[in-house]
Amino acid sequence: MNATNANPEWLLENLVSITPGARHALVLSKDGLKLYHTASLSEDKADHLAAIGAGVQALSHGASMEFGDGTGGIRNSMTEFHGGILFIVEAGAGAHLAVIAAEDADVGLVGHNMDELVEQIGPFLSTGPRFAGSRQP
Repeated sequence: MNATNANPEWLLENLVSITPGARHALVLSKDGLKLYHTASLSEDKADHLAAIGAGVQALSHGASMEFGDGTGGIRNSMTEFHGGILFIVEAGAGAHLAVIAAEDADVGLVGHNMDELVEQIGPFLSTGPRFAGSRQP
C-alpha cells in the first residue's frame, strides 16, 4: 500500500475493525472540516466530531505554547469521557486522525494502530491551507 493507491475510507474502516473497542474514525483538516470518515458516522456526526477534534487540537496547541517548549508541537490528544475515549493524532501536514473508542479500550493499542496508519499514509492525508481566493472581474 502506498499513498498513491490508498483508499482513505477503506483504511479507516480497517483501522476500526482491527482495533478492539474502536467505534469510529475520521480524518479532519486542521480547521475542522471532515475529510474522510467511517460509515458508522452519519454526515452530521462526522461534521460534529471534526469540529470537536479541531477545537481539542487548538486548545492542545495553546497548552503546548504556554507550558511546553514553545514550539506548539502536539504529538497526540486523548480525552476520556463517560462512555468513551477520543484520540487525536496528527496525520500529515494540516490533517488529524480522530478515533472514538469504548471506555475500556486498550489505549496503547488504539494509539499504536493510529500511529501505524499515519506512518503508512500520512503524506496522502496531508491538506494544504485554505486561502480566500481573489475574485477576477
